[in-house]
Amino acid sequence: MKEEKNKKSGIARLLEIAGRKKGLLFVSGFLSVMHALLSLVPYVLVFYIIRELTKENINFSLVNTYVIYAILAAIISMLVFFLSGVLSHIAAYNILFELRKFITAQVGKLPMGYLNNRNSGTLKKILSDDVERIENFIAHQIPDFVKGIALPIITIVYLFFQDWRLAAISCVPLLVLAVMLPKMYSGRNKKLIQDYHQSLEEMNAGIVEYVRAMPVMKIFGQSAETFDKYGNTVKRFNKFVGEWVKSSTPGFAIFMSFTSNAMLPVLALGLYLYFQNGVTLATLLLFLILGTGYIKPLFALNNMGIQISIINRGVEQIDELLYTEHLLENTAVQHPIDYSITFEHVSFAYQDKNWGLQNINFTVPEKTITALVGPSGAGKSTIGQLLARFWDVTKGEIRIGGIDVRDYPTEQLMRLVSFVFQDSFMFQDTMYENICMGMKKSREEVEDAAKAAQIHDLILRLPNGYDTLFGQSGVHLSGGEQQRFQLARAILKDAPILILDEATAFADPENEIKIQQAFSQLIKDKTVLIIAHRLSTITDADQILVFDHGELIDNGKQRLVWTHVECPYQSKGICDLVHLGHFAS
Repeated sequence: MKEEKNKKSGIARLLEIAGRKKGLLFVSGFLSVMHALLSLVPYVLVFYIIRELTKENINFSLVNTYVIYAILAAIISMLVFFLSGVLSHIAAYNILFELRKFITAQVGKLPMGYLNNRNSGTLKKILSDDVERIENFIAHQIPDFVKGIALPIITIVYLFFQDWRLAAISCVPLLVLAVMLPKMYSGRNKKLIQDYHQSLEEMNAGIVEYVRAMPVMKIFGQSAETFDKYGNTVKRFNKFVGEWVKSSTPGFAIFMSFTSNAMLPVLALGLYLYFQNGVTLATLLLFLILGTGYIKPLFALNNMGIQISIINRGVEQIDELLYTEHLLENTAVQHPIDYSITFEHVSFAYQDKNWGLQNINFTVPEKTITALVGPSGAGKSTIGQLLARFWDVTKGEIRIGGIDVRDYPTEQLMRLVSFVFQDSFMFQDTMYENICMGMKKSREEVEDAAKAAQIHDLILRLPNGYDTLFGQSGVHLSGGEQQRFQLARAILKDAPILILDEATAFADPENEIKIQQAFSQLIKDKTVLIIAHRLSTITDADQILVFDHGELIDNGKQRLVWTHVECPYQSKGICDLVHLGHFAS
C-alpha cells in the first residue's frame, strides 16, 4: 500500500498526473500561446491595411507588405498549432501508457476478492474509459485552456491600447462568464455527474452480461429487448442523459445567446463614437472583429468545464482502485513441514462488514480429501478463497505446513495451491496456450496433462489441433469441455494442494464422467478440498465438513448409508442436499 493516500483532487490531481511529462506539456503550452499570438497578427494587419487604404495618399507597397506578413503569420500559426498538438499528444500517450502499467501492477496486488466483488462493467469503465478521458484532458484541453486564457488577455491588452472605451465594453462577456460558470458547475451538477458515472457503469455491466449470455438467449429465442438487465440499464442511461440535457438547456441557451450577441454593445458604442468622430472606421472594424472574436476560445473553456467534471469523477475512481490496500507481501521463502491445512479460530468479514465465517476450526491432513458441503451462502467458497489468499482473514490463522499463509510470498503460495473454479474461462489464444498458461512446460507435458484431463482427443479433432485458436473460425467449447481445460491446467501445474470449487457444476452427464476420470489423476497424492453440492463428487472424501450460515456445524468421516433419521442441522436443506444421515467420527 502507498504510505499515504493522495489528498489532491479535481484540477490539482489532473495536473499532477499531467506533470509526469511536464517538459513536453510546457513546450506545448508555450507553442499554444505563440499560436494565439500569431493568430491575432493577420487581424491586426488587416486593421493597418484598412487604415492605410482610407488615407488620401495610399502606400500600396506597404499594403502589399502587410498582406505578405499576414499570410506568413497565418501559415506559421498553423504550423505552431500543429507542433503544439503533436507534443501534447506524445505527452498524453506516454502518460496513459505509464498510468495503465501502474494500474495493472496495482490490480495484480489487490485481493482477488476485491476484483470478484466489482462487476466487469465498472472495471472496464475505470481501466478503459476513465483512463482514456485523461488523454483528452492532456492532449486537447490543456493546450485549449492555455490558448483560451492567453488569447483573450493578449487581445484585450492590445485593444486597450487602441481605445479604452470600446475595450471596456468588450469585457462585458467576461463578466457574464465569471458569474455564470461557477453556478453551472456546482451544486446540482456535481450530483448529476456522479449519477452519470453510476448509470454508465450499470449500462456497461449490463452490456457485458448481455454479450456473455447471448448463446443462452439464442437457444431460448430471446432478443435484446427481452434481456431485462441490458434493456433497463440502457433505457435508464438514455432517460438520465435526456433529463440532464433538458434541465441544462434553459441556462445554457441564455448563456449562449448572450455571449453570441456580445457584438451588439460594441457595435452600438462603436457607431456612436464613429459618428461623433471619436474613432476611425478602421478602429471600429478592428473592435467588431477582435472585440468579440476573443470569445470563441472561451466557448471551448465552457465545454471543457463539463468534460473536466466528468474526468475528475473518473480520476476519483481510478485513485480508489490505486489506493485500495493490497495484500502485504513477505519476500522470504518459507519451508513448510508438510502440506496439511489448518484453520484455527478463523473469522472473516467482507468489506460490507457482514461476517462470512465465524470461529472456524478444522485440520486437513496431508494427502487427504476433505469435502465442504452446505447450502448456498454457507461459506464454503469463502474457505477456499481464504486458503488461496484471495482475502486475508479478519481473525485467526490459516496455516499450510504449520506456516501462516500470510507469511508465504505470493509466488510461492501460488505454487503450492491450485484452484479449479466453478466458472471456467478461456483466452482467445491457442488450445496449447490455454493449457500452458505461461508455465514453462514442454509440449509433451502439456499433451500428457490434456490426456489426463480427458481433453486430448477433442483437441486433435479441431482444425489445427493444439494450435487452434479458441473463439475464432467458429471454434467454441461447451461448459464441461472448458472445465476439462481448467483441470488440465491444474494437472500441469501439479501443486501439492488442490481446491475444487464445484468443478462439475456446468457439466452434462458425458462430460461429468470424463471430469470424474480426470479427478483420479488430478488428486493423486494431493491435499484436496472439494466444495460440492452433489453427493457424487464427494464419495471418496476422507472427511466431510458441513457449513451453514458461516459456521462449521458438523464434521467427520462419511458413511455411505442413508438412514431415515430426523435432520440434526439448523437448515433442513443441508440434509436434503447431501443425503447423509450420520457422520462417523
